Amino acid sequence: MNGTFKNLTLTAILLSFSISAFAAGTPEADEALPETSVFIQQALAQANNPSTREAAVDSLLANIENYQETRDNKGPYENNLKARLKAIDSIWTLGEIGDPRLMGKLSKFYTEADDVVKMNLIISMGKLKKNQKSGPYIFDIAASAQENEVVRAVAFEMLEHIGYPSTVIDLTPSKNAGIEKGDIIYTGGIIGTIGSWGNPDLPIGHAGLFAGTEIKNGRINVIITDCVPNNFKPGGVRNIYSWKNFTHQYMYPYYGNRTTATKPTAEQRERLVKLGLELGAKGLRYSNTHFSQKGPLLFDCVGYIEYIYEQIGLNPTDDSYEYGAGWPLTPWEQFAATKPNIQAPGVIILPNNGNIIVPSQTIITRGFGSLTGAFGGKALQAPEVNTNIQPEAIN
Repeated sequence: MNGTFKNLTLTAILLSFSISAFAAGTPEADEALPETSVFIQQALAQANNPSTREAAVDSLLANIENYQETRDNKGPYENNLKARLKAIDSIWTLGEIGDPRLMGKLSKFYTEADDVVKMNLIISMGKLKKNQKSGPYIFDIAASAQENEVVRAVAFEMLEHIGYPSTVIDLTPSKNAGIEKGDIIYTGGIIGTIGSWGNPDLPIGHAGLFAGTEIKNGRINVIITDCVPNNFKPGGVRNIYSWKNFTHQYMYPYYGNRTTATKPTAEQRERLVKLGLELGAKGLRYSNTHFSQKGPLLFDCVGYIEYIYEQIGLNPTDDSYEYGAGWPLTPWEQFAATKPNIQAPGVIILPNNGNIIVPSQTIITRGFGSLTGAFGGKALQAPEVNTNIQPEAIN
């Protein structure tokens, strides 16, 4: 795509967005424009039409089923990245449709899901209308020490969201957080929709830095630092403690965690988190024009992440995206330039059921270079995965 066209298109729309946000004043709560990917918009339009509703739901379910059936052959992020993103968007859309009869399908998908897909499934379960089954199901997830902490954090949030008991007495910590501190995390947003002119299958619109988890008052919370428009509450550069805030009130799906091609060391990860939390406490502001993406006083979401990483000697995205014809750097460009930080697969817990399914250890990384063609970026390395890890049996 011509760089000048990118400049003009994004500048015009972003300035329009800034003027609209200023005119609208400060909202009552953290808000984002109701922008979604083209795929989600079309699916919701079909679902809202009684004559096409059933076909729309069937199509969304098929997207998820097809992805889960093929992922072991292609890997979770490689050749089928587009299918993965479409499956995540389909899960989110089913939650928006809200039919309680979908609970059975969503819970079945959960038994075959990785953490990112699990988190989206939990949110969609909590959105289903008049659903009496979601509370007990999600509570079992929140209470299970076999689930990673980021998944349990989503479960605790959704329990509170639906008015179900959302604390666990003598809560047992998980063995793993599920995301490494300092990883970049992604959701949707205004730039995700604008960015669809470049690739409609990559609706990434917002980036943040994962800073860890905490156990407080009988539940697990996430710790995230990010940068959002100043009229959000909280706005600007901020530290937040929920997936709800990060996804703009569950307005967008969660697309996963990534990091630089050269992975940060443990010491660099600590520095990333320390700097991010320090900046999040200073009251720094968001750049509505995006002329100042990387501070030091005004940032946008993707520039904020670039700045933090560059301070510890790493660069997520080539600088050519930040100046001249490449400006402005967008979240989906950063997403494509970074690589997934895949955790070793473990057991999958079945709530309300003592059975455990051990997933396949086979993760095929061949063909990862096809991402270069898909996104027009630089060659990306295949994820580093230890395929010899064997999960421990749980009695």
